[in-house]
Amino acid sequence: MKNSVDRRVIKTKRNLKQTMREMMGEMPFEKITVKEVCERAMTSRITFYNYYNDKYALLEELFSDMNLELEHRFQELQKHNQADDPAISYQNLLDCFIELHQKNENIFRENTRLDQNTSLLPPYFHFMVNNITMLIEKYFQQLKPNYPPEKLSVFIFLGMFGYIYLGKEGAENDKFGLYESAHNLLADILKSDLFTAVKR
Repeated sequence: MKNSVDRRVIKTKRNLKQTMREMMGEMPFEKITVKEVCERAMTSRITFYNYYNDKYALLEELFSDMNLELEHRFQELQKHNQADDPAISYQNLLDCFIELHQKNENIFRENTRLDQNTSLLPPYFHFMVNNITMLIEKYFQQLKPNYPPEKLSVFIFLGMFGYIYLGKEGAENDKFGLYESAHNLLADILKSDLFTAVKR
């Protein structure tokens, strides 16, 4: 009986999250209400509140799912990084971010614009920064950052975010070239005076 209940819970939560994904592709997160999510998902609000305190809790779980997805993809790419090269690890993480963003582009298009005060931007920002900080801390001895890891992560993330996504308009027909140049930029950052590791 317990397994049957657990499956129902998983199915219901998956349905609510998928519904939220779809709605976020149609309108800003701020305009979405729990009532509308429940109506589209054909789930009662009583059931919704059994699992989530509010729509922000549902959003947080969406990001947790994305984080697991990113970690799994990152580990797949890292299998080819047998030397555990920090530069390749950063490039792999960048590729994971790009893939994740493209997969959820309909969600992020309006909900992470830097010129708008959106509810989605802070958790998205922390999601990205936390993953970059994890890598800097992992390779601390090899990279020897000259600045606190978290602040350096913010700098790298915002720079790469702007370089790729704000630069897409002029690279519609040359996305491969854009991503390749982003890899080169990231490699140059790792070799810069932001770090004191031996330059390659």
